[in-house]
Amino acid sequence: ILPLRKRYDTFANFRPVRLPGHLAAFSPLRPEVIGEGIDILMIRELVGGIYFGKKTEGGETGMRFSSDECTYTNEQIRRVAVVAFEEARKRSGLLTNIHKANVLATSRFWNGIVEEVASGFPDVAYRSMLVDNAAYQLVKDPAQFNGVMLLENMQGDILTDQAGGVIGSLGLMPSACIGNEKSYVEPAHGSAPDIAGRNIANPYSMIGSIALMFDRCLGLQAEADDVWNTLFTIFEQGYRTADLSQEQREGKKFLSTSEFGDLAV
Repeated sequence: ILPLRKRYDTFANFRPVRLPGHLAAFSPLRPEVIGEGIDILMIRELVGGIYFGKKTEGGETGMRFSSDECTYTNEQIRRVAVVAFEEARKRSGLLTNIHKANVLATSRFWNGIVEEVASGFPDVAYRSMLVDNAAYQLVKDPAQFNGVMLLENMQGDILTDQAGGVIGSLGLMPSACIGNEKSYVEPAHGSAPDIAGRNIANPYSMIGSIALMFDRCLGLQAEADDVWNTLFTIFEQGYRTADLSQEQREGKKFLSTSEFGDLAV
């Protein structure tokens, strides 16, 4: 997947984290923590940082060591920041910039560029937060991030998975990888080989990724909205999938992958 991202320069990863208040039971957190609901768009920079830096392993004689270089350019940061601020403007919401500027030079550089971009969006509410505090706050009060979260590559990888845990399952995490010329969509959980062939995977992430394709890649907003509404209607009717089994089973109708897909058609 890393060569694919680099080849097509799909630099902006969109991961919507949505859980309406009336579906708070999906989350392992208390309903009062979920409150009226979570609606966060996480935008992760996808082709820079430590994942693409030079990697060294050495020390065949003497002390053994390894290193991974983390590098960001002005342009890599600026373009994903512009995307994030434009999305925050559309949502009339808060943009939270996540970083580790108290330790990392790349994060201090990242912050400087993001703040330059922020000056061009005075109508967007903006704040920045250390990544370790953000991990804590996502569990303590996730709805405070309703709006857009902007994250560099590795920190985004970690916090988007944590967000899946907050809303109850990676099966509820679709994603889109967007570039200037090419884009593609994928469930955030990948292919889930451990449950292949068992007909128990939650298809929400895959179907939601199609909604993102309609919206982000094809400009078909009405069609995307229809897909989202269908997905949430299935849950509102009391249907559940195996990954959401932490809920009380009484009164719930559990669906296989194919049964869920049939209802979504």
